[in-house]
Amino acid sequence: MLGPIGTPELVIILVVVLLIFGVGRISGVGRELGSSIKEFRKAVKDEEKPDETTGQVQQAQVQQPAPQQQTQASPPPPAQSSAPSNPPSETASGTQEPQKNIF
Repeated sequence: MLGPIGTPELVIILVVVLLIFGVGRISGVGRELGSSIKEFRKAVKDEEKPDETTGQVQQAQVQQPAPQQQTQASPPPPAQSSAPSNPPSETASGTQEPQKNIF
């Protein structure tokens, strides 16, 4: 089985990564990673900063979406009639062909 990763394995992985991506690309990725960590720490620090007027820690407020009012009126109940719900269709000759129920 595989044992713990040691220094020689890490050096080999580093060399392979350098060959694949190149020095310029890796430095750019490192720079972006560092700026992302910096922004994350700043956001966490600002969130926990106490309010100057009350001295209490401000909590992040999650905005709940406003409930939408129903603008459409509900359809009226179907009228009770003796007519079939599926009228027969007409063929090209003008005669009516009864509709077949699938169910």
